[in-house]
Amino acid sequence: MNTQGYLSTYAVPMRHALLVTLLLLTACATNSTDSSSTVATTSRPGPSTTTTTTVVPGIGCPQDGEFVGVGRIGRISQPASDSKTLGLISRQVVDGCETFGFDFETAENAPATTPPSVDAEFLRGERIIRIHIEIDQTVITDQLVETSLVDRIFVVRALDGSMFIDLHLAAAANARIDVSNSPARLSLELAPRDGEIGPAAAFSDSVVVVSPAGEPVVPEEFTVEGYARTFEATVLILASRGDEVLTMETTTSADWVDTWGEFAAAISVIPGDASLFVGEESPQDGSLRGVILRLTVQ
Repeated sequence: MNTQGYLSTYAVPMRHALLVTLLLLTACATNSTDSSSTVATTSRPGPSTTTTTTVVPGIGCPQDGEFVGVGRIGRISQPASDSKTLGLISRQVVDGCETFGFDFETAENAPATTPPSVDAEFLRGERIIRIHIEIDQTVITDQLVETSLVDRIFVVRALDGSMFIDLHLAAAANARIDVSNSPARLSLELAPRDGEIGPAAAFSDSVVVVSPAGEPVVPEEFTVEGYARTFEATVLILASRGDEVLTMETTTSADWVDTWGEFAAAISVIPGDASLFVGEESPQDGSLRGVILRLTVQ
């Protein structure tokens, strides 16, 4: 559905224009094979390093060490580290075991010798593995992986200025982490397990909505969470029902130039079925670009 030029052709109030565009996008989403969200953007602002993962030969997961399938995976504290930047992300897959390596660089862009402190945990019904890392910058912003266990990876600046890595899983997995020195590396090992995992996040080229996800039932007051690379870090959140705008809010993400930026916004919607748009207005023509979720508000 092409909405470009709509706002410049018709002189309508801002609120009405947003609603009309949202309704057009919702109509497109109705015909989508994914009923939980629709992609309505094809651009990303600012410089970006988007790559596929590099396959590295390996020997699979060793037998020693405990795997975790829920909650905190592990926390490793480093009293001192020369790691300032996340560099290469690599992976190896052997006999169903997937190992991801995260290499670090110094402030001078040389290979670091000591990895940073890390804290890894499962989120959202074990759908996401989040790794908090004490670094300042990243060379990699996101990767499309598409292995049996991992769909994609995002590197995000948190609202408090720190950074984390999110691995969005494609299937249920057990996990464990380890670090090594000279060169500095974090290793995440994943092994398949039986069971279901939570609903997938909603994606577009410039927005990832982590919560709510799927086709959720939410209370009247809830928080929209995720990360974005929208223009000037501005994220638009708009809830509608039929031809009525229920809520329209804007919030700011923690980054948009160097990498993805976390955002969180508390909103209130009156009970009933609703469509929730999260994204941005195009700086070129004012059209809406982002994702749409269908909610049941109780």
